[in-house]
Amino acid sequence: MDIGVDQDKYVVYEGRIDWGGRPLLPGPYLFGIQLAGTPDEATDLLKQSTDYNRLLFREDGFDPVSMVRRGRIYEPGQSYSTACHVYPINEAERSEGATGSGLIVRRLRCYHRYPLSSRVGGKQLFAAVGSNGSYSMWRIVSVDRTYFGEELVTMRPLYFLGAIPDLSPDSIPEQWRAKVQETVGKVVDSMHRANADSIVELCRHAASAALFAHFHEGVVELNKTDLRPLANRAEEEGFRLVGSCGKTIADLHSRIKPNMQMQYGLNSIGDRDAELAVHCLSLILRHLGYTRSA
Repeated sequence: MDIGVDQDKYVVYEGRIDWGGRPLLPGPYLFGIQLAGTPDEATDLLKQSTDYNRLLFREDGFDPVSMVRRGRIYEPGQSYSTACHVYPINEAERSEGATGSGLIVRRLRCYHRYPLSSRVGGKQLFAAVGSNGSYSMWRIVSVDRTYFGEELVTMRPLYFLGAIPDLSPDSIPEQWRAKVQETVGKVVDSMHRANADSIVELCRHAASAALFAHFHEGVVELNKTDLRPLANRAEEEGFRLVGSCGKTIADLHSRIKPNMQMQYGLNSIGDRDAELAVHCLSLILRHLGYTRSA
C-alpha cells in the first residue's frame, strides 16, 4: 500500500492514494531514511538528500528494552504534491464538497512502498534515520514480507549506549571470530534488559575472548577465560589502555562476589559500574582493531 502526506494538516493517508486513501488516526511516526552498505555512505546520502528525494521510514513499533525498531520504507513519487481523492476525517470534511462516493480532494505528497529486497539483494545494509542535522545510525537485521506483499524491516542501533560500535568480523582472527562475536553479541543483547551484575559478567567474557583472540599465539600457557593475566599480557605488549580496561572489568567482576564485598568492604555493583564495564569493553575492541570505527 502507498501513503500520502498532507503537509498542511499533518495527516497521513494509506491505501490507493489516487482514489480512496484512508486517514491513519493517530498518525504514524515518519522519519527520513537513507540506506547504504556502510554507515558512512548512509550518512552521506542522508546529508545530501532533500525532502523531495529522501526515502521515508514509517515506524510500526519500537522496543526501548531490546532497542529493536520495526517499520516500512517508502520512496517518494513526484517531487510535487498531487490532488488525491481520500476519505474525510470528520463531519466537517464530509460537508466540504464530497463526491458521490463520499471522497474529498486533498493535495498530498505521495510515497510508494520501497522494494528493499529486490533493490539490494542479500547485502548487509545500514540506515541513517532522521534529517541532515539530527540522525541516528541503525543496522538492518531482517526483512520480512507480509501477507499483503509489504516488507517489514527490523533494525537495531549501530552504537549501543554510545559505547559499543559494530564489529568488523574480517578483522578478528578467524579461529576465534565466532567466539568474539558471540560474547560481544550477548553483551549487546543484555545491556537494556539484564541487571548490572550480569552485564559486568558478560563484559568479562567478551573482553577475555577479544584479548585471547589477539594474543593467542603467545599466551598458550594462560587460561583463555582468565581476564587479568590477559590484561597483563596486553600491557607487556604495549597496549597499556587495553590492559588497564581489562583490569578494570576484572576488578568490577570481583565485586560481584559477596565474599569479596564482605572481606574488603566493597559496595555492590550498580548501573554506573555496568556502564563503565561496557565502555571499557568498547575501548578494548576498538584498540584491537575489531570494530568498523576506530
